[in-house]
Amino acid sequence: MNYGVYNLNNPELLDTPTMLTYPHLVNKNIDEIIKICGSPSNLVPHAKTHKSPDILKMQIERGIRSFKCATLKEVEMVALNGGLEIVMAYPLIHPIKLARFTHLVDSHPEIKFSAIASTSEHLKELNRAVSNIGRKVGVYMDLDSGMRRTGVQPGSDAVHFYTSIADTEFLTPVGVHVFDGETTYVTSAEERKSMASNTIKEMENIWVRSENEGIPVTDNLAGGSWSFFYYANHPRIRPTPGTWIYWDTRNAEMDELPFEIASLILGQVVDRDPEKDTVTVDIGSKACSSDQPLEHRFRIIGYDKAILVLQSEEHGVVKLNGEKMEVGDFVLAAPGHACTMTVKFPSTNIVDQDGNIHGQFIHSARDR
Repeated sequence: MNYGVYNLNNPELLDTPTMLTYPHLVNKNIDEIIKICGSPSNLVPHAKTHKSPDILKMQIERGIRSFKCATLKEVEMVALNGGLEIVMAYPLIHPIKLARFTHLVDSHPEIKFSAIASTSEHLKELNRAVSNIGRKVGVYMDLDSGMRRTGVQPGSDAVHFYTSIADTEFLTPVGVHVFDGETTYVTSAEERKSMASNTIKEMENIWVRSENEGIPVTDNLAGGSWSFFYYANHPRIRPTPGTWIYWDTRNAEMDELPFEIASLILGQVVDRDPEKDTVTVDIGSKACSSDQPLEHRFRIIGYDKAILVLQSEEHGVVKLNGEKMEVGDFVLAAPGHACTMTVKFPSTNIVDQDGNIHGQFIHSARDR
């Protein structure tokens, strides 16, 4: 199989559906992220996209040593494989999660751990948990820039909350954390840039007012896949990109970013319906980006007109719109959302640029 930058020899040796990863494209994406952010030390990428110690080590070898995590399994993976800074970017309130987090903090004194918080309950329970190990933990205030998912609202409430972190015994205020998810899938670059500029103004207001009250701000984190580059040149913000390492078809709608889709799904045509001009592939909702609208869950490479029109757990019905596919054909599908593809597979097949398969990368952080 050959479609542009994607080669795959002997696809029949792999049972389908299965995930493929091209390390030479991953390395290209690492090159690009370092160029955009200026240096390896000026970014805190998310671990949730790849969930793999091998992909993590590829970044560490290039000097990236700080990582953002959404689950404690990701924290464990980063801690055990060479990360030097870990930001737990998910609110911790459950006692089991707090116990796991503080155990990791206590077990890895060589690693700088921090957490996010946006409510008094977060601070109370995190402070109580950390008190059991007698070691202070840094806390970023989670600021809601407009997504309305988690975070303190901007303005006086945010300043009050940030300064209150200093009132706890075992927590240290670090700065502001922002995931501006409201920029996601906003196709206008100018509109996203304006949204990020407004977020920076809100952050700067918090810094000034907090520092005027004697509460230091030493670091700040901001951005997601659709906005991180707007923060890259700010001297007080480290960008926190997400999907860049594998990329996907939805993120590729941003023409201004040079990343390559580095992971795909190998599937096979299992049936056809000439009357409806459709074929059925074995890429069901268990094997793709099922959080996306139907037509965006995957796109079949080399068949630009073909569109997913129906899907169940094990089947995907694809409208051909004049494209030609036959029963038994193997297909390469690019995910609509790389993060929710990875979690569907316990591992990914390693494919070199010539199309040869070289074992697997295990997704050891697939669980929570």
